[in-house]
Amino acid sequence: MAGYVRPAATTAAATKDTHRLRALRGPSPVAAQSPALPDADTFLRATRENLARAQQLAHHYAYKERRSDMHMNPFGRMGMGDTRVTLVRPAPNPRLTYRRVIERNGAPVSAAELAQQDAEYHKRVDEMRRRLAREDDEDRASRERDEALARQRAQMLIADVVNTLQFDIVRREMRNGVPAIVVAFAARPGARPVTREGRTARVFKGTMWIHEAAREVMHVEAVATDDVAYGGFIAKLYEGTAATLVRAEIDRGVWMPTRVKLDGEARALFRKMKMDFLVEWFDYERIDPNAPTQLPGN
Repeated sequence: MAGYVRPAATTAAATKDTHRLRALRGPSPVAAQSPALPDADTFLRATRENLARAQQLAHHYAYKERRSDMHMNPFGRMGMGDTRVTLVRPAPNPRLTYRRVIERNGAPVSAAELAQQDAEYHKRVDEMRRRLAREDDEDRASRERDEALARQRAQMLIADVVNTLQFDIVRREMRNGVPAIVVAFAARPGARPVTREGRTARVFKGTMWIHEAAREVMHVEAVATDDVAYGGFIAKLYEGTAATLVRAEIDRGVWMPTRVKLDGEARALFRKMKMDFLVEWFDYERIDPNAPTQLPGN
């Protein structure tokens, strides 16, 4: 009927009925699908243990690595040069890790160059075998101590980076089709890192996505909040440099890095340069690290 206004009492009664029905139904489906975030200490401890386990397993996997070389051109300007694909077969003794360049700028490396690389590796292996054959008990004990220290250092790097940063669980969201826990990180006040990696981590803040079920770091995005001395060819990274790390499951229950990218400004050989640095790791393959290296064509 035109001009009809529903009585206020009827409207109030309907509202009460609606509230009563909602109470009977319980929480909304959206609320029911949003479980509480995991306990931060327990969740982050498991994630750290998985990172350490991946470090221990790294030499059990051969892989291919694609990266661009940095170089200085004839005009004295720094820049990114050739792109190389290298087949890497790790060994328990880092001196016996074999890095075989198989592709340069998209073209396969010649058979002659592959043969030269193989010959140089065989020479290095033969020298190592002769050295081991001459070892006495004292030499062997010293070598084993050095190898144990190298393994401990790999674990110490992870511990130093983790202890340098503070982590805060922010939220849960879908990433790559799976639930991920989003964690913000920044330098821990008063942190005193003892490794180069820890000192570098101290100037970065950002976000990481952790696979909730696997407790594995999937993706990290970070930005440098200050300049940082790096060492080696790259002497310094400047404030504002952006870093991205991607990890993926490369074998059942085993996660490894697949991509790292640095984008910003750096100083190399006393020159400031624009850096767009990318390294990718792919085609992981399980190996027996104690078995003799089998070179293609052998």
